[in-house]
Order: sequence, then C-alpha cells, then structure tokens
Amino acid sequence: MVACGIWAPAVALGVFAVASARRPGYDHVADTLSKLNAQGTDDWLWPAGLVTYAALMLLFGAGLRRRFGFRVPGRILSGAVIVHAVLMVGVAVFRDDVRPGGFFTPEGALHDYLSGMAFAALVVAMLGAVALASVDQALRSLRTATLSVAIVMTVVGIAFLFTPPEVQGIPQRAFVTLAAFWVVFVAARSRRPTNETSALVDGV
Repeated sequence: MVACGIWAPAVALGVFAVASARRPGYDHVADTLSKLNAQGTDDWLWPAGLVTYAALMLLFGAGLRRRFGFRVPGRILSGAVIVHAVLMVGVAVFRDDVRPGGFFTPEGALHDYLSGMAFAALVVAMLGAVALASVDQALRSLRTATLSVAIVMTVVGIAFLFTPPEVQGIPQRAFVTLAAFWVVFVAARSRRPTNETSALVDGV
C-alpha cells in the first residue's frame, strides 16, 4: 500500500495536464488548479482525478500506519496523511469561486478552507516524518529531505499569499510540486528496510 504514495501524485498531475489542456482559455500563470473545478463549470475530469488521488493517499496512509505505526511519530505521519486524503475529497466536492482573490460564496470559502487544511495536514505529516527519522538513523535521508522541502514550501506558501491574482498559478504550482516530491520520496523511502522496522514488520 505504501506504493500508492508514488502513484497518487502521478495520477493527479497526469489528470491535471489532460484537464487543463481540454479547458479553453485556462491560464497556467494566472489560474490556480482549483479553477478547473470552479463554480459554473461542468468538467468532471479534474474532480474525479482529485477523488482518485484521495483514494490512493488513503491507502498510502494505511500503508504508512502498517509500516511505522508502532511508534507515535509514525502514527502522526500516517494519521495526517489519512486526514489529508479525506480533506481532498471535500476539495473535489465543493467548488471554488470563479473570481480569484477572496471568499465570494459560502461554497468557494469552504473549498478554500478545506484546501488550506489539506495542505496543513501534510505539514503535520512532515513533522511526524522528522520525529520518526530522529529515532531511526536509517531514515536520516527522510529527515533531511523533509526539512528541506518544508522550508522551501513555507517560503513559497508565504509568497503565494502576497502574489497578485494575475500570477498566482506560478507559486501554487511550485508548492504543489514540492508536496508531490515529498510524498513520492516518503513512499520510496518507506519501502526500504530501516533499523527500527526491519525486525518488526515485513516490507510493505
């Protein structure tokens, strides 16, 4: 199940590439990913891709629980990933506002809230990964990668908050790409034996 962490970002990015190519006038510089599922649109592909991504991330979280759940940091890591997956279903169901730059409708506000909470859950997962790596020297590379990605994501996230709507698509894509890289890295690293887990669980 841990391998689902490799497939989830790949599926989401692949569906996004197809969905954005099918949308006339979609601007990769100005438009966020959510604009593919904005209110008033009838394209089912992107929300379906998000739900598929969420299902794969749910399985990924379950795999992490099986792999590292015998320690509290491992339970934090896996639990946060599962929460992220559940929140992403809400992101797919509730549509964003057509206009950028604010909460114009209750549904759009809920979409933005759930999206923010979903990425906040990934931050909690990163904290769990760092704590887990601190008690297992074989996971040192996971700690280094997680800290590096978290720092850059923080900078990009702050930049996104102050970015004019005309170019908001750029920092958001950088943020999402970093998150996807981290998920894939965790999935790949979790499939290898560690000092703590090799004697307790079989490879997932």
